[in-house]
Amino acid sequence: KGNLTGGKTLINKVCSDSPTKNLCVQVLSSDTLKSPDLKDLALISLRVAATNASGILADTKILIDDDELDPDVQQGLADCKENILDAESQLEDTIAALMVNSENDAQRWLKAALAAIDTCDASIPRDDDVLSVESAVFCKLCNIAILVIKELNNQTKS
Repeated sequence: KGNLTGGKTLINKVCSDSPTKNLCVQVLSSDTLKSPDLKDLALISLRVAATNASGILADTKILIDDDELDPDVQQGLADCKENILDAESQLEDTIAALMVNSENDAQRWLKAALAAIDTCDASIPRDDDVLSVESAVFCKLCNIAILVIKELNNQTKS
């Protein structure tokens, strides 16, 4: 089966600092890699975040088509859609930066993706909507990726 315990140990170590420890472990364990290193874990967390962003985008598109929405809300959703598209491309940039071992760039892109989702959330007038819930999850996923990349950065320096 390969070294699964090594992977679990690393995952628990990385997630021990996470405010969403259970989600962190769940996300990082979601891949079937036998003994992932920190870079693998960073990529896994980014892929999960990217999938999540695609889901938010799909829901936003459905919501925009609702004719009964206030014009304000519809405009907010349209702005939100642009921001999610930005966040998606920033996640792709984050993955690209990691592939060339540029952890600092990766962190920068990831923070940009988080900012884009915050902007999206702020552009929708209501707080109890589906998108607020989803964007909160997206932020948690990005924060998990940030944690892993920080660990990776520390490892590269030492």
